[in-house]
Amino acid sequence: MKREALQDNLYWLFMVASFRAKKGFIKIAEQHGLTVVQLYALCTLEPGQPMPMKNIANVLNCDPSNVTGIIDRLFLQHFIERREHPADRRVKMVVLTTAGVKLREKLVDAVVAHRSDRLDRLSASEQAQLKALLLEILASEPTAAAN
Repeated sequence: MKREALQDNLYWLFMVASFRAKKGFIKIAEQHGLTVVQLYALCTLEPGQPMPMKNIANVLNCDPSNVTGIIDRLFLQHFIERREHPADRRVKMVVLTTAGVKLREKLVDAVVAHRSDRLDRLSASEQAQLKALLLEILASEPTAAAN
């Protein structure tokens, strides 16, 4: 595909914007001694709501074996604990610890407070439109509730 064709391709532009947006996410993760996927995993977990590791793999869009490594590191840092599913001992559930809940609050606050000069260039109406479009795109993606 020619460069000109890429510049007109919506998928390409979406990916370029995603990679640029990731810079802020990386900075937040580094400030808290985390990797980007650890940050994303912690933000995905809701306090007091255990989540199967399979669901975390779906949300992170990665192989369950990768999730095991991510969860192992968060466990060693005392941010999560692993439990057996009450109805199926084969299913491992992940839940935030008290320290994990506190860190998650800081992470969510940092993500929400993060300012992007690129997004700030958009009017309030354009930002609302972009948000609605992103929510529409994400509505068909795996979520924490997916099985």
